[in-house]
Amino acid sequence: MSELKLGVTLPQFTADPAQVVDAALRAEALGLDSAWVFDHLWPLTGGKERPALEAWTTLAYLAAATSRIEVGTLVTRSTIRHPAVLATMAATVAGIAPGRLTVGLGSGDEQSRDENAAFGLPYYAGKKRVAQLVSCAEVLHAAWHKPPVNIKDNFVAIEGLAMLPRPPVPPRLWLAGRSEGTIAAAGRLAEGWNGWGGSASDLVHDAGRVNIAAEGRGVEITWAGLVILGSDEAEARRKLGSRDPSSYIWGDPAAVAQALAERHRAGATHLVITFPDAHDPAAYALLAEAVRPLLQ
Repeated sequence: MSELKLGVTLPQFTADPAQVVDAALRAEALGLDSAWVFDHLWPLTGGKERPALEAWTTLAYLAAATSRIEVGTLVTRSTIRHPAVLATMAATVAGIAPGRLTVGLGSGDEQSRDENAAFGLPYYAGKKRVAQLVSCAEVLHAAWHKPPVNIKDNFVAIEGLAMLPRPPVPPRLWLAGRSEGTIAAAGRLAEGWNGWGGSASDLVHDAGRVNIAAEGRGVEITWAGLVILGSDEAEARRKLGSRDPSSYIWGDPAAVAQALAERHRAGATHLVITFPDAHDPAAYALLAEAVRPLLQ
């Protein structure tokens, strides 16, 4: 079985930038492999009445503030920025953190509609949403690997776009989503595919679809999801509170390690953990020091 990487999302739904920077540095010091930001202009819970740090400006700072840990977006929404501008932004961050940047790319979903509308951004539904995501992925792939970019479709018209300066190591591209179009594009264009949530058996099924689409190309299978971790079961239950337990991996270190190991056996070689209490220094420490050893 391939080596397992373990990452965390950062507590960016805050008005305090120091909180997210401190979390990234803490994850790096604990030996975790990756640190990730969401791409929402307001949080999914609490809506526009809560603050949110913008993903790519935050990520650029984190790339400079850290030295070893991989950084990335989970996931960049394809409709928030013009793909050519996004390609340049990512190339800039990749130059700051050579070999450490992954651009997770997704289309968003129905929950994104109000957010897009509030900021005057387009929102696509159904097949058009998947088509726009694939168009964005094609621009990114061409910009980083085959410039100049010449792409004209229903979403962009780009002619002779050079990508300068070019980063020493191109960003890695992960596509996120389970639609047929997204899976096909991941197999054709991406270095990785990410599945959010779901069971280990779901992941086995999805990994099989990605591998078929890849036709022999090496596409990394990755997983991300919500985790509530306590030092013992009683603490985990307190943290879970009134939340729906079916939406979480939860429990003491042994229980969480068992669930993560199942996803590793299902094919995922990079697991990204989202803690509801990511602002708590104990959460990352417990993951690194009590869960990770059980995965090795």
